[in-house]
Amino acid sequence: MNTLNEKLEKVLSISDERKCAESFEKFCTENFNDLPLPGENRKFDGAMWAASQFRSLSKIDEAIIKRVTDKLLGEQVDVVKATVVKLKDLVGSTKESAINTWQDMLAAMAWQQMVPAGALRGVGAQLVGLGTFQKTIDDANIQINLGWHVDTDQLRILLQAKDASENALPEVEMRINEVDRGVVFSRKTNEDGSVVAPSVKVGPGQYQIQVIWLDKVVETPFFKI
Repeated sequence: MNTLNEKLEKVLSISDERKCAESFEKFCTENFNDLPLPGENRKFDGAMWAASQFRSLSKIDEAIIKRVTDKLLGEQVDVVKATVVKLKDLVGSTKESAINTWQDMLAAMAWQQMVPAGALRGVGAQLVGLGTFQKTIDDANIQINLGWHVDTDQLRILLQAKDASENALPEVEMRINEVDRGVVFSRKTNEDGSVVAPSVKVGPGQYQIQVIWLDKVVETPFFKI
């Protein structure tokens, strides 16, 4: 199995600068969880700088850079300042308050609630439902149905991506990010523009769902399990 440096050497051996930059971008995507911090690998730093001359930073790249910079500066990521819904509150005495907070957060992020949040009893398991909500950016419409199986700590996510003419949008990526661990689940929509993830195992932590296509990123509010 090739090491990270061996893969990087292969990328840097490409003579065409633009193709090299595009190959480096692919390398970063495929090795997202193993990339070194700035200053840890001079070869990687040099490739990053060279690639930046030919490729403008996407919102995802900017978020990664901010996160790394915050870590280097010893600062906490801004995420902790955000209001976070504790899913357990949705089955406790503060259920109504938690539901209202979640729906207010969705509205503040320009998500339209289609089916409201609520707690319901599934077959043999408690299911907390954060509802079905949608967001339209440019010609893309994203719909998410999100639930949490309390007994097994599993997220249930159904996502649909369509264009303005109601045609399915394939190759739209859905990521589940955990504040401390980064990406814990990633899947792209199929030819029907759908992602079906009925049982994504997650542990205690603070999460957010990102939907990514082309150079666009839409995010849900943060929620805590």
